[in-house]
Amino acid sequence: MSARRTGPAILDERRDGDECTLQLQVPDDLAYFPGHFPQAPVLPGAVQIAWALQLAASRLGTAPRCREMEALKFQRLLQPGGQVTLALRHDRARGKLHFAYRAGETAYSSGRLVLEPHA
Repeated sequence: MSARRTGPAILDERRDGDECTLQLQVPDDLAYFPGHFPQAPVLPGAVQIAWALQLAASRLGTAPRCREMEALKFQRLLQPGGQVTLALRHDRARGKLHFAYRAGETAYSSGRLVLEPHA
């Protein structure tokens, strides 16, 4: 039996200084879908935050963990097969990571993550 995926499919990405924009597809076979609503699978908000932290850490050099979350908004459900743009912006002066998942004008989720200081 093969292990289920835990990350998004990255279709495209652009980086400009402390900002990064990624085109993502939510794979149908993610490990998070079984049991997270069998009749209508949904990508958990905690996973969306984890993806933002992981993708920012590998692309912007930010800390991979946060100690506080601010202004979190989950407006629409992210479902298997969905395509979204993840915008990441590192505010170095304040130690925050801003993230937003969108598809065109449709907002899925957004927030600010107060990052743990680098060790």
